[in-house]
Amino acid sequence: MDGSAELPAGLTTRAITTGDIDAVVTLTNACELHDVGFTMWDAADLSSDFRLDTVDASLDTIGIWGGQRLVGWGFVPDRFVWVDVHPDARGQGIGSWLRRWTERRARERGLDRVGQTIHDRAEGATRLLVAAGYTPRRTSWILTMEHAERPQDPTPPDGVTLRVFRSSDEEEALGMFEAAFAEVPGRTPSSVATWRTMTIERDGFVPEDLVLAEHDGQIVGGAFLIDAEEIWVDKFAVRRDQRNRGIARALLQVAFQRSFDRGYATTSLSTDSDRSAITFYEKVGMRVKESYTHLAVDL
Repeated sequence: MDGSAELPAGLTTRAITTGDIDAVVTLTNACELHDVGFTMWDAADLSSDFRLDTVDASLDTIGIWGGQRLVGWGFVPDRFVWVDVHPDARGQGIGSWLRRWTERRARERGLDRVGQTIHDRAEGATRLLVAAGYTPRRTSWILTMEHAERPQDPTPPDGVTLRVFRSSDEEEALGMFEAAFAEVPGRTPSSVATWRTMTIERDGFVPEDLVLAEHDGQIVGGAFLIDAEEIWVDKFAVRRDQRNRGIARALLQVAFQRSFDRGYATTSLSTDSDRSAITFYEKVGMRVKESYTHLAVDL
């Protein structure tokens, strides 16, 4: 059952393919510009998601088409799903259809809940989810560092060196990220293959994108940096037994300098209330730029 009968006449549905990635990015950008005034996604993000070992795009995606135009889509990579409806196509029940589809697909995958992360200015989307029984579960923030002048050089603690990724680092570095992220309550574990897809196999990756902190020959921290008209700190972690030594600050200094040296005015990252890191980021001079709420329903 694909629910096509519930959609307005003239709309069709099918799974999203790699050939549709540009259409999806165009759709999501149109939604973000309309709802919050800026865009966050690019083709490399979605291409990486489609290659995750937990994703079957033929089953975990759906597109809604008006002729040759993509007007809505849904994606269930895990319990945190994506739904977008083009601003010109809203008010016809497409978003509700997609929400029901994500819930149905999540049940098929054996997931215990499903949720969407909504910008706090997108009040209409929040109202629709609340009316459908969704409740707030956590808050997320985008924080930004502005650097009108060149940031200071990184200052790692004694015994710690910063360097770029080498191919021999793969298992240890990605394992370090997984161990750190595994501390987040309720998080689904990720395999090394998944981490590889999100980082070193991401389209356009070069070794300088993954900055590592090393102590006594062991990788104890890292930052995965994406060049997106600013430097975006996409993955960021320090091993538990090496925290509160200044390693995290030094890794961020690398990101700040790189952003400035490439002519960008800002460096940004995201964090959420599950990680309790916002105070640290504010101490190094970052400020909250945007806020989101994750709303979910138990299945």
